[in-house]
Amino acid sequence: MESTWMTTGIAVGGTLLGSGLTALVTARTERRKDESLQRQQIRQEAADDRTRRRDLRVEHRKWRRDSRQAAYQALMDAGHEAQGAVWQLARLTLDPYDQQRYDTRRGLAIDAARTTRQAANRVQLEGPAPVARAASAWAEAIDRHIHPPVEYLMELGKGPLSEEQKEHYRSASAETGLLVETAQRRFAPLAREALDEVMDEADGPAPRAGS
Repeated sequence: MESTWMTTGIAVGGTLLGSGLTALVTARTERRKDESLQRQQIRQEAADDRTRRRDLRVEHRKWRRDSRQAAYQALMDAGHEAQGAVWQLARLTLDPYDQQRYDTRRGLAIDAARTTRQAANRVQLEGPAPVARAASAWAEAIDRHIHPPVEYLMELGKGPLSEEQKEHYRSASAETGLLVETAQRRFAPLAREALDEVMDEADGPAPRAGS
């Protein structure tokens, strides 16, 4: 009888021990599973955060490109308008002197040059530095390009000009006109390059999940 009870006790003890070990293994497995899920969630949250930050950078760069493009286009429009206004002013050198027409076209040319300078100032804020310098050079060239016809017409208003004065005007006008053309040709490719660089940054490779 005592042997039976002992056997029964051992069996019960073994069952309880086995149940305890099973519970311990199960608990450890569940804990590891929970820890794995937590690590996976942390990695996913980190990947989502990187994606959000990248999307914000892309959006910002596209906004910067649009802002730069608007500034560059405004300068190009203003520059072309100013060159046309100076050309119209210069045409008066071929006609009999007319004070009213001179005053009108000079005012239009000066206003157009001022608008070009304002547009160039906006490009200074948008950058980058090479484009800003080219914009400033273009505006400065247009300012200088106004001077020859203005000086010529002011002298013409006082009376007939000598051949020497006419030659001086033609030389100065050709020189400043070349400066304008050179500045314009330099600005356009630099502006395109700056816009392309912004988009290249925005279109960079997306971050890998879990990296």
